[in-house]
Amino acid sequence: MVKDDKINNKKGCEVHGQAKRGVNWTLGSLILMGLVLIAWHVLVYHRQSILISFVKELWSLLVDRQGILMELKEVFVYFLIGIIIAGYIRTYKFHIRLRKLLIRYKFSSIFLAAFIGVFSPLCSCGILTTVVALLASGLSLAPAMALLISSPLMSPTTFFLTLNDLGLHWAIVRTLVAFLMGLLAGVVTLAVERLGFETANLFIDGGIPEGDFHDPDYPDQRLRCTCNEKMSNRIARKTKNKLIIFMAKTTEMFWLIGKYVLVGIAIGCIVERYIPHAYIQRLFGSGGKLSVIWVTVGSIPIFLHQISASSILFHIKSSLPGTMDNSAALAFLIGGPVTAIPAMTLLWSMFKKRVFVLYMGISILGTIFFAYTFGHLLFIPHVDTNSPILAKVTAVAGGVSAIISKSSESVRVAADPDQKPIIAWYEDLEGGSGIVFDASWSRFRNGSLHLEGNQQYIRNIARWLRQTAAHPENNRILIYNTYVDHGLDNGSFQDGLQAILTEGGEFQVAFAVRKELPRLDRSVLNGFGQLWILSGQAGRCYFSRQEIEDICAFRDSGGSLLIVAGPQSGPYEDWTVAANQVAERYGVRFAKAARFQQEIPISFFAHFGDKISYSLVSYFSWLKQVRG
Repeated sequence: MVKDDKINNKKGCEVHGQAKRGVNWTLGSLILMGLVLIAWHVLVYHRQSILISFVKELWSLLVDRQGILMELKEVFVYFLIGIIIAGYIRTYKFHIRLRKLLIRYKFSSIFLAAFIGVFSPLCSCGILTTVVALLASGLSLAPAMALLISSPLMSPTTFFLTLNDLGLHWAIVRTLVAFLMGLLAGVVTLAVERLGFETANLFIDGGIPEGDFHDPDYPDQRLRCTCNEKMSNRIARKTKNKLIIFMAKTTEMFWLIGKYVLVGIAIGCIVERYIPHAYIQRLFGSGGKLSVIWVTVGSIPIFLHQISASSILFHIKSSLPGTMDNSAALAFLIGGPVTAIPAMTLLWSMFKKRVFVLYMGISILGTIFFAYTFGHLLFIPHVDTNSPILAKVTAVAGGVSAIISKSSESVRVAADPDQKPIIAWYEDLEGGSGIVFDASWSRFRNGSLHLEGNQQYIRNIARWLRQTAAHPENNRILIYNTYVDHGLDNGSFQDGLQAILTEGGEFQVAFAVRKELPRLDRSVLNGFGQLWILSGQAGRCYFSRQEIEDICAFRDSGGSLLIVAGPQSGPYEDWTVAANQVAERYGVRFAKAARFQQEIPISFFAHFGDKISYSLVSYFSWLKQVRG
């Protein structure tokens, strides 16, 4: 018997061991597919010196400003906070204490199970054995199904990583959807039970044998667990010091969770670089009515862990020419984690097929339902909810506008009504100053500044540019209008912008017009931390080559930029010329003309959770400063 125990311990837990091997094989397969994709790219585009080109691609993928190491640096603080919270939960076994409450209640246990699943640090593989134990202890199938579906979708670590990758709005929505998916699973299971769904015999081999899963003599090898051999549990048996146990469990989870973070970032970088953007646009670009269904069905055979999903989605979002289809993105965050292949294999092998079908049906249909519903109820289709320049903005002025096209991966489209980008921002991952691009000066004219959302939008621009500017005078703004003799004079902008930006003494503003200041050079820019260029001249108005160099040097030395254009309705009514001379240096071009409604909606509930949002943003900004 001792020999059998040693063999079993060496082999590992049948449940956790199989799941772990399945997970590692799947992660390895994803990495292998990524390497194959890179090799294919090299063969197509670098037919000479294939081996050298392949090594260069790998090195670039690792160290570039949007490479794996830079992404790991950005996400590390959020990852660390998440595993510390998860380690604390495991040390004091809060999730185990809550699970015990499930046995006591009936219908209300569905709500409790969904709640526990959201805050449990267990994924789909880990929660399955817990559910089996609860079912063996007398828990009904409805709350067990709620726990089984909600747990793979959210955890403390997942929340903070989503916060970093996609923003607070997405972190809250993802948590809410995870909870509601659990409720839906429990309620649907309870309904089918009342319609005659048999719950007396759920397992393929009949009932679960009595005894402790952790006993090496437990008769069912599939459930026999050797988790006691884990480092943190061995330490816990030798000491009662909670701090030591906490450190052991947190350290243990560092790799357990960290490998998903690493693989998620790597796959995200590979997707952004090497998957043809046309394919991604069809699935995740705005406008595809069936995108949710394709993403949901397509995510079933892919092992998409909850930890990896937000990072991959961040890179998908970065590769799009416009904003992301929020419904398809939500389907991606739900559908993949809830149908993880290792857990599905174990579920298929242990439970009767009717339980498996019920689980898959709830997972797939629930994903489609919540993706479509929440994608339209909680998001504006043409808005990037994580854009710092649109925070707390309900609507902005519309009217006639140019259209933005981007050619740089650092450019993020913030708003593209009717799939026509009109607002974008440039985020330099190497820490350079920010740039905002707006395709219409109508949002800055006095006639539109009575809109509260418009005022907030302008303040957001100034505050974000101040935050990203390394210039010591980052609260001093020079607003430069290219008007000479045919266009918009300073009176069209000055009064309204002056009142908004100088309110409370937050910013100091100076105005200059090209008619009176025909040369914008370094001597003019000295003493300012922000330069706002309003392309207020129709027709042929050009910056000189030296002026362009001086403007770029201003930005390189820590100053930040706002570049505002107008419509391009003809050779003599082209308001984009001066703006494009600067914008094209940073991967943006203004062109053409489009007409929009007078007010463009940005958020349904811009003021919802403002205090929480600003507290979290301030806290994590402080953490990044400490880390830096």
